[in-house]
Amino acid sequence: MCGIAGIIAADPDLVRDALPRMTGAMRHRGPDDTGHEYADAGPVHLGLGQGRLSIIDLSDAGHQPMVHPETGDTLVFNGELYNYRDIARDLEAKGVRFRGHCDAEVVLHAFTQWGAECLDRFEGMYGLAFYRARDRRLFLARDHVGIKPLYVARLNDRFLFASEVRAILANLPDRAIDPQGLATLLAFGAVQGPCTFYRNITEFPAGSVQEIDVTSLLTTPPPAPRRFWRYPALDASMTTETGLERVHELLDLAVRDHLVSDVPVGVFLSSGLDSTIIAGLAAKHNPDVRAFTVGFAEQPDLSEAPLAAETARLFGIEHHDIQLTSSDVESMCRSWLQSQDQPSVDGFNVYLVAGAVARAGMKVALSGQGGDEVFGGYPAFADVPRAMGLMRKLSPVPRRLRPLLARGLAFNKPAAYREKLRDMLMTDGSVRALYFQRRRMMSTGQLAKLGVRAADLGLTEDFMPPEAVAGLSLDASDPIAAVSELESRYYMGNMLLRDGDINGMAHSLEIRVPLLDRRMLETFHAMPGRQRLPDGTANKHLLRNGFPELFRRELLEQSKRGFEIPIKRWLLGPLRDLADESLERVRNLDMLDRKGVDDIWSTFERDPESQIWTRAFTLVVLGMRLEDVG
Repeated sequence: MCGIAGIIAADPDLVRDALPRMTGAMRHRGPDDTGHEYADAGPVHLGLGQGRLSIIDLSDAGHQPMVHPETGDTLVFNGELYNYRDIARDLEAKGVRFRGHCDAEVVLHAFTQWGAECLDRFEGMYGLAFYRARDRRLFLARDHVGIKPLYVARLNDRFLFASEVRAILANLPDRAIDPQGLATLLAFGAVQGPCTFYRNITEFPAGSVQEIDVTSLLTTPPPAPRRFWRYPALDASMTTETGLERVHELLDLAVRDHLVSDVPVGVFLSSGLDSTIIAGLAAKHNPDVRAFTVGFAEQPDLSEAPLAAETARLFGIEHHDIQLTSSDVESMCRSWLQSQDQPSVDGFNVYLVAGAVARAGMKVALSGQGGDEVFGGYPAFADVPRAMGLMRKLSPVPRRLRPLLARGLAFNKPAAYREKLRDMLMTDGSVRALYFQRRRMMSTGQLAKLGVRAADLGLTEDFMPPEAVAGLSLDASDPIAAVSELESRYYMGNMLLRDGDINGMAHSLEIRVPLLDRRMLETFHAMPGRQRLPDGTANKHLLRNGFPELFRRELLEQSKRGFEIPIKRWLLGPLRDLADESLERVRNLDMLDRKGVDDIWSTFERDPESQIWTRAFTLVVLGMRLEDVG
């Protein structure tokens, strides 16, 4: 796990000055080693840099940038290739000899041997850059669902890419806010790719590769990235019974492969299904794995520690119970807000857990991320099909009358509920439109009060960048499968994975996600929704029933729990000064209407326990990031 960076410019001094600043801005991602390589490429100069978190092959043989001894090809690689040993054997059969046993060296030789087609062989998570010296071609690539980040910026005099926005920002003369990025942040609580919070910086698409002619890059736009991985088409032959067999087989293989490491591996363990499965399978393959449970000491009634400790005991693995106090969490909230790469309302829990696990001496931890999206654990899996049924019944109602209908249907509900219902009734009733309304944090009316309107910014009615949904093809006859793909592409891709990476790496901790193994996704995203959730309930049927040897009754019958972080109370208490400072910056932002900002905050002050607190917190998160805007 690492942080990678690169720059192409005509001025060699610019390249040599900028690259160390880029890697230095990501020191937390790679505290064990840093390297830089420079090359002349005709009319331009190229610099590649990397900061290393040593996990596989701790020797100098894993140093990057990695240069091919015969061709001069150069690689910088961020992530893990879990099947690198299998690929290494194929390469050795072709005469390749390896200096060490690092997965990055396998990636280097695979690209030299097979070109970008090697990506079809990779099982892992990564963002990478490969420079082919013979024809001065640069390849950028990102794993199938974007577990690892990659950002790019193309200006008149330079082209930059990096694992974090902040690394590019360190070398941009213009730090202006991107209006589309700001609007999507307010709408969803996280910036929706390919936008970022900053103008001129974009997110490289997941599951894609781009081939760039370095010599003409500054004068001619390169070809767009092309997809090498797509969500599979539905396979009607996949049954629930087949799924129960396959989920056990494939997830067992995925966990086994995700344990590859030359340092100890931990597991995030709660009392939930996903983490229990991951811990149980990990213990089977590596009895030395360690389990970590983090809780809030002042909420013993919600503590998962007793159940998690018993799970670890039954699995025969070492268990660490880390209890945080309110003063611990409160002070960390400030650090978390300051460490964000892009503003997001999500990720504080990951920041807390990752920090605790890293302080226990770990560099790697397995997470259960992905279970809800793939196997159906979110309320949207039931809510969206139900809403589609309602919309079919209401189709005769003229559009102009639907706001009145929403008001009548939700006359005794909170304002936030009424606004969301109104927005849903104003859609075309498609699974896509209803899903995005279900996921929205701010209503269309609230955004309008802030001076933010989708049409004015070139966004879709869903407040999405058009290129983010271009070519999106969903089977309306299978809303469960459609919601699964939407949750994976957008909620997971634009918020959970991004925040998981940045909050883990803030503590130099690599978080691995076996449930998002490529084999798992290609199998279960092809499974019809009614086979994944036979009774239509969002209960992760395949995970719940596919691992009977790992679950005891008290785990299956427990109510949902987890420590709650009272941010909404802190905003009016110990974090009030920070909130006031942040809000003042937001009020002075020309892109937003000051009265709309004040309305959100005053409504929150009147009713801090309502869901409106998430909107207020979004403004506080935004204000913190405005410190970096020039």
